Amino acid sequence: MDLKQELVNQALKLMQDPRVMRAIQNPKVMQGLMGAIALRAKVQKNLESSVERLAKGFHLASEAEVRELRRTVRRLEREIEAQKKSGHEAPTGGYSSNGNGFG
Repeated sequence: MDLKQELVNQALKLMQDPRVMRAIQNPKVMQGLMGAIALRAKVQKNLESSVERLAKGFHLASEAEVRELRRTVRRLEREIEAQKKSGHEAPTGGYSSNGNGFG
């Protein structure tokens, strides 16, 4: 059993405990739990922002930039395949043998 499933099982056991149920019904406890969840999200957002700034400082591609590049490559591969199937030659984008420097 993986860790996530084990945690879910433990949470379900805890929810059956009457003491836990009483605590959850307390508005102050719920407010504290919601605050903890919001804090975790805020910390994660700040951490991701700091990592992105650091990556830019080292001239590294961010996760979003890599994701966008992968989408572009997949789209271009699909276009090349479609052109091959339709009988058209895909542009090479490189230098040609005709001497003008364009493919």
